[in-house]
Amino acid sequence: MKKFRVLAAIAACALLSSCATISNPVAVTTNKFGSKCGEASSMIYLGLWSYKGAENGIDKAAKEAGITKISHVDSYTTSYFFGIVQKQTTKVYGE
Repeated sequence: MKKFRVLAAIAACALLSSCATISNPVAVTTNKFGSKCGEASSMIYLGLWSYKGAENGIDKAAKEAGITKISHVDSYTTSYFFGIVQKQTTKVYGE
């Protein structure tokens, strides 16, 4: 019976924990919509720290895809385990 309660508790936690993604437009320019897309991400724990050297900036995302003319920038925040872990992603589009 004790094993059943433990398994039920684990199943309940798994079902109740969820993830949510929020997207926000950051910037728009007058440049044409390009075919390139660069992405930079970082993980944040407890809202306090991330991996050393992790960067999710516009510059890093643009350099990754070789973008010199940015058309627009979007930012995404995905929250896991009730916000304990967050993934912040910046996407840059352009030519």
